Parts: sequence; C-alpha cells; structure tokens
Amino acid sequence: RLPGPVVLVFMAGLAIGSWWLAQRERDRAELDARVPDATPAYYLRGAVLEQTDATGRVELRVTADRAVQDPATRNVRLETLRVDYFLATPPRTWVMTAAAGTLPPEGRVVLLSGDVRLQGSEAGRLEQATIRTERLRFEVDRSLAVTDDPVRIELAPHAITGRGLEADLKADRVQLESEVNGRFTP
Repeated sequence: RLPGPVVLVFMAGLAIGSWWLAQRERDRAELDARVPDATPAYYLRGAVLEQTDATGRVELRVTADRAVQDPATRNVRLETLRVDYFLATPPRTWVMTAAAGTLPPEGRVVLLSGDVRLQGSEAGRLEQATIRTERLRFEVDRSLAVTDDPVRIELAPHAITGRGLEADLKADRVQLESEVNGRFTP
C-alpha cells in the first residue's frame, strides 16, 4: 500500500502530463488549420486541356507550359498559355495568349493575365486585329471576353486605345467602354 502523499503527487503529475499532451495536440491542430497544404492536387507540364460541346466538337483548347491545381480552391493555375476558341457558325477561331491564367473548377470561365492578346482568324481574311490588355475574363458559354483594364486594338498600321472592353466573339462585335482614342491615317 502506497502512502497518501505519494499517490496524490503521482495523480497530480499524471493530470499535468495529460493536460500538456492535450495542449500540444490542440496547438498542432490549430497550426495545421492555419497553414494550408501546399501540395497541389495535380500538376502538368506541356498541358493540353480540351472542352467539347454537346455534340463532341472541341470548342475550347487550353495549352499551357504548366498547369497546377490548388487543392483548397480546385482552381487550375496556368503558366504561359494559349486558348483556342473554335466557333462552328460562323467558322472562326479566336486565339488568346497570356503569361498566366486560371481555370476555376466549373470550367466555363478562363481568367488570363499578363501581356494578354486576343486575335480572331477567319479563312480568307488577310488583315487581323489584335487586342492587347493585361487581364481578360473569357466566359465560354456567352462567347464573351471582358476587361476593365486599359486596352489597345491594333489593325496595322492603325491603333485604338481605351479602358474596358466587351468583346462578343460569336457576334464579332468589340466595344471599348471609355477613354477611347485612336488615329487612322490614309
């Protein structure tokens, strides 16, 4: 039989040890909650992502040097990308390039940033306008390219600048929102 004070000291030590272990575990859980896992869900080099319409026709092809999915948001971050948007009627291809981009998980929007260029190509058409800006949001379902940033539209040797753009790619209509300035020389 152990004397009462020894049992009391042993029980106090056991209680303090249990409390200390519980605190360590709680602190570790708080730290884990604050520091997200930086490991991507997946990453690809030389990535080619295609999206088809209801008939199986490729309507969107995204090519990137690198694609990394963020596991927390499920967004796919893209580096050095090209987006080809194929219209069936009228037959036309719109090409967008940028230094970086993001594909949100629903896949119906492409966000482009850094030296963004948008150019349409149509068979038999020699001159092509190039739209330049720093950020562009492309809404696939609406065939709409939108930005609030400064924009430059080049149709050699002419150029128009402005702020904000809404380009309906299906209707082949581009609208600058404000601060429009341009010069066309004969």
